[in-house]
Amino acid sequence: KNNFEHIRFIPLIVATWTATAAMQPAIDMTAGERERGTLEALLCAPIGRVELLIGKWIAVALIAGVGVMIQILGLFVAIGMVASGSSILDVPTISLASLLLMLVSILIFAVMVVAFQLALAVRSHSVKEAGTILGPIILLIIMPAMFAQLINLEGIEFWWFLIPVVNILIALRELLTDTVVFNHVVLWSLS
Repeated sequence: KNNFEHIRFIPLIVATWTATAAMQPAIDMTAGERERGTLEALLCAPIGRVELLIGKWIAVALIAGVGVMIQILGLFVAIGMVASGSSILDVPTISLASLLLMLVSILIFAVMVVAFQLALAVRSHSVKEAGTILGPIILLIIMPAMFAQLINLEGIEFWWFLIPVVNILIALRELLTDTVVFNHVVLWSLS
């Protein structure tokens, strides 16, 4: 029996953790390097600017994605311990397919969030300016995450899985209930 059906807050936590985990590395690898004077040295390296930015994108996405996955694992263990009276053996169960799709969705979400944050941070002239811009931008992720908590999953229309941010968060809710709908997976992964 799946014990996650009543835990609707996990996608909201994932969205918040991903946005905040990616923010500081995105700022440091762009505006931080500009302030320290190391960005100019990198731009003189025998690689193109696009390759440099893609490398930073992948690095920050991995930092954020892996960090969030470790936090989610810890959350699952904590939920299992609370639900079972402090026994780590009774962690709520979820199928391998759902778990793998959750990991993929978190990585896809991290890649999207990091791309957005890097695009804004690279335009900033200082760490302070980048923080001032990216701090409030996190609300653009948290607000849809809160909205996604209210969407009824029973008989859900396909177009919900085409809306960025909302689609991954609804997908996480489905996967937490151990529901894998192939058409939904295709829609959220392609969009």
